[in-house]
Amino acid sequence: MKLLKILAIVMAICLLSTAFIACDKGGETEGTTAPETTAEQNVTITVKLTIKEGSTTKYEGSTTCNGTLGDAIEMFCVGEFEEEITCFDATGILKNIGELSAGGGKSWKAYFADEGESKVFKSIKDQTLADGDEVIIVLE
Repeated sequence: MKLLKILAIVMAICLLSTAFIACDKGGETEGTTAPETTAEQNVTITVKLTIKEGSTTKYEGSTTCNGTLGDAIEMFCVGEFEEEITCFDATGILKNIGELSAGGGKSWKAYFADEGESKVFKSIKDQTLADGDEVIIVLE
């Protein structure tokens, strides 16, 4: 009977030790590091932009970006125009696309082509996009 009690204690100790070993988080060992990645580094999407002045289409084309409309506009301008254009001012407001400029009572608005003008974006620069989106940007 005493042998069974000792054997039960030994088996309990073995069971607990295997549980502790199995639950080990397996921290990093020396010389190995996990690569650091962010969502911005991995995201590259293609979107279609249509830039209008009133009801007249001035520019149209596809561009790749990191997932924001601000980046899509800047990438579109880099690919479309030879001279360097600053699209956004210091506060993040869209000012220029090509020869079109806000000011003098005119301002920019943007919306998804399939949702229409009734759902204008609150922030053009920070609006998130998905692959294949079509965005209309209008200077009025």
